[in-house]
Amino acid sequence: MLYRRIAGLSVISLVASVALPAYSIELDTVVVSSGDDSSLADVAQPVLVLDEQDLAQNPGASLGTLLEQQPGISNASFGPGVGRPVLRGMSGSRVKMMVNGHDTADLSAMSSDHAPMAEAANAHQVEVIQGPATLMFGGGAIGGVVNVLDNKIARQPRTELEGHVTARASSNDSGRELSAELNGGNGRYAWHIGGFDKSSDDYQAADSETVNNSDTDGKGLSLGLSRTDETKGFIGFSIFHSEYDYAVPNEEDEQTRVRPEQIRYDLKSSWLSPFSGVASWDNELSFNDYEHDELTRPTVEGLFDQETWEYNSRLRHQELFGWQGQLGVNVRWQTMKLCHDHDGCSEIPDYSDRPWNGGRGSLLRNDFPFAHNTPMPEAETLDLGYYFIEKTHWQHEQWGNGNIELGARMDFRTISLDEKTVDPSWRQHEGYYDDVNFAPLTLSAAATWNISSSQRWAISVARAQRAPDAQEMFWNGDHHATFSYQLDNPDLVEETAYTLDLNWILTTQRWLTRVAVYRYAFEDYIYNDLKALENPYHPDDAVYRYEQADAEFYGGEASVEYALTDSFQVLVQSDYVSAQLTEAVDGNKNLPRTPPATALLQLAWQHNQWQAEVENRWVMAQNKVASQETPAAAYQHFNVRMNYNTLLNSRYELLLGLQVNNLFDAPGQNHVSYLKEFAPLPGRNISLTTSLNF
Repeated sequence: MLYRRIAGLSVISLVASVALPAYSIELDTVVVSSGDDSSLADVAQPVLVLDEQDLAQNPGASLGTLLEQQPGISNASFGPGVGRPVLRGMSGSRVKMMVNGHDTADLSAMSSDHAPMAEAANAHQVEVIQGPATLMFGGGAIGGVVNVLDNKIARQPRTELEGHVTARASSNDSGRELSAELNGGNGRYAWHIGGFDKSSDDYQAADSETVNNSDTDGKGLSLGLSRTDETKGFIGFSIFHSEYDYAVPNEEDEQTRVRPEQIRYDLKSSWLSPFSGVASWDNELSFNDYEHDELTRPTVEGLFDQETWEYNSRLRHQELFGWQGQLGVNVRWQTMKLCHDHDGCSEIPDYSDRPWNGGRGSLLRNDFPFAHNTPMPEAETLDLGYYFIEKTHWQHEQWGNGNIELGARMDFRTISLDEKTVDPSWRQHEGYYDDVNFAPLTLSAAATWNISSSQRWAISVARAQRAPDAQEMFWNGDHHATFSYQLDNPDLVEETAYTLDLNWILTTQRWLTRVAVYRYAFEDYIYNDLKALENPYHPDDAVYRYEQADAEFYGGEASVEYALTDSFQVLVQSDYVSAQLTEAVDGNKNLPRTPPATALLQLAWQHNQWQAEVENRWVMAQNKVASQETPAAAYQHFNVRMNYNTLLNSRYELLLGLQVNNLFDAPGQNHVSYLKEFAPLPGRNISLTTSLNF
């Protein structure tokens, strides 16, 4: 089965108007949550969609492993417990992680050892969105948005019981996973219950080399209730609790673990045709209570506590002067506080009763302020954003037709600090804790041009800004899980990117060809620079500091699909990205952890209830490395997948799946990972899936 690799354009319209003969490639019509629930035929921005069938037949242990074989996407792994997608070489806060359109409200953008709290076990769709539509998800998503959609809150009436029970097992790490979901209703009220439980032991790299401290555990439970009406809209509420416990591989084989836990509450509503000229009014309110601890057994040396409120409101107007679109406002209030203590953290410290003269403590080491206490003061971040996205269709007798999309977003960010969690002897000077304000502005435009029924061009341009995060500016302390020290930089300013994205898609009776090229020119790009400094407290640990400089990202993605027969299809795809500073620093322009070029050759077969795929994936060597960074050798993995779907009766469907990854047990390192030397890629892994759907 072929993935839905629809990155760039609304290609369905190219084939929807003609009856395709045998051996043709036809793209599926799927719905994208771009604010108006439009199909891919109606959107201009780059989009990738994995639907329920894709997720069931090609599962991944994390979002990173699920998406990493798609063109332009890499996996910033930190052992099996962490997998955060990297889009076109961009990561961290430039790639927003969302669940049903809301921020995951975790700390995965803060450090590479923090797992994103977005679970695909019971998801019905995963989207990767770029272009103007990202504006509705918040500011700063220069790289794009990864949005996980599930069924917790029903938007449409439900009258029948439906759901699934899925079990998976894997050989390499003795992995076990069980997930289940039930959805039902009586036409007015709809309910949901779902959950998952998964675990794995230490995995084996190539040649049966066990990677110590790589075991994982995770579980979650969700409940949802909605009141629906086909003509008036819906209102719904959900609760989701999840927790994980995973080890972090490291050079010294210490038992370092991270244990995140989150409970999130969501209230959503949509009012259809509330006023004249308004198609719908959507309101969404969420609260997330997140915490995690980091321990070097048996001592909890780090404790993080974060609370996030988020409110989104958007009006989708009816057609006005040929334009359709939406106006929206986002409000996000987040408080983060933490503890770091080698003697153990039982709670967040409060030193407000200690005397302080407002001066700097004993911090300077090697001319830098190295602290050895709570790494960061309590930080409160308030974000307020306004945006609009508009779309119109154009048509010309001779030139064809297409869509034009325009968008703009204005954000206001205030970061407020409270020094009470930092011991006065380790504090900065008093002015260090003053409020910091930012006002990033993003403008975006995209256009498509259907030259003919089989050929389409698109262009997307943007001027996007991102405000720095509190942790990028004010973290000054150890990261024991990553065996590093992070220096603060309170002088960071907004980074600005000027982006250009060109796409071309050609469809014929048997062919689907897609080519994309892009360029991102950054002013004041924020990057985590590895310093040639010694940590005075842990001399063997690396020292990093967020710096700013102009940078340029450019690259391309290409894929060709060919239908050999009704049953056989061939896919060839490749991608490449270059990420460099405009001017060399210490004689080097390369940015760290830039993904290497990749290529894939796949043969897919489908007959009745059977589907199979064999593929070879090449990952090229990465020798364009930053200062203090080591290169990564090339490798290739051969993978096999087979699935069998059958209807047991009119109600129940059974899926049986077999997947073999890295069949020939080839060694490899993930250059995007901080742990590439200590956590090489897994060796041969055989996984089995059984899923009962009804």
